Amino acid sequence: MSTLNNPETLTLPVFVERTKTFGPILLNHLKSHGITWIMVVSLYWVIHSNYRLAINKTPSLPYSLLLICLDKKVETGGLIAFKWHNGEPYPDGYTFTKRLLAGPGEIVNKNGRDFSVGDLTLVGKEVGLSLKKLFPNDELHDGKNTIQLGKYFVAGDHEYSLDSRYNLLGLVDEKDVIGSAYPIF
Repeated sequence: MSTLNNPETLTLPVFVERTKTFGPILLNHLKSHGITWIMVVSLYWVIHSNYRLAINKTPSLPYSLLLICLDKKVETGGLIAFKWHNGEPYPDGYTFTKRLLAGPGEIVNKNGRDFSVGDLTLVGKEVGLSLKKLFPNDELHDGKNTIQLGKYFVAGDHEYSLDSRYNLLGLVDEKDVIGSAYPIF
């Protein structure tokens, strides 16, 4: 008779008795598959120490799933993953992924609410999709700006992306960078 269908109350002696029957089965399994389990756990730790998966929950980028490579080397034009530390509407430590448009020493032009990097112009919106007022990035002044060391100007591909155009995010600090991101789909 199966112990699963047994209406007997689980007491300490019953638990010990059931464990006695499970113990040899588990031991036999580990003898047969121990090497496989060691390899699976080792592979998990190697992958987890170098990579993360990120799910994009907003329309700021056209990708749904991204692979984040945990390094600090991000090429201009590539995708950068970083931690959010700017308060509401996202929790502290939330992972953001945006396109890196300008790094240290590169030029960003500001014209009121609008920004241009190279031949790309980003139009600053007054009201976001949440219907809240958006304020332009006040870390940069009107005209030509050189991005200082340890800072990054990032933007999403969607016109309403919450990015470096706005004071809420501003420039991303190098200490908040997780690594490079690569779209999976």
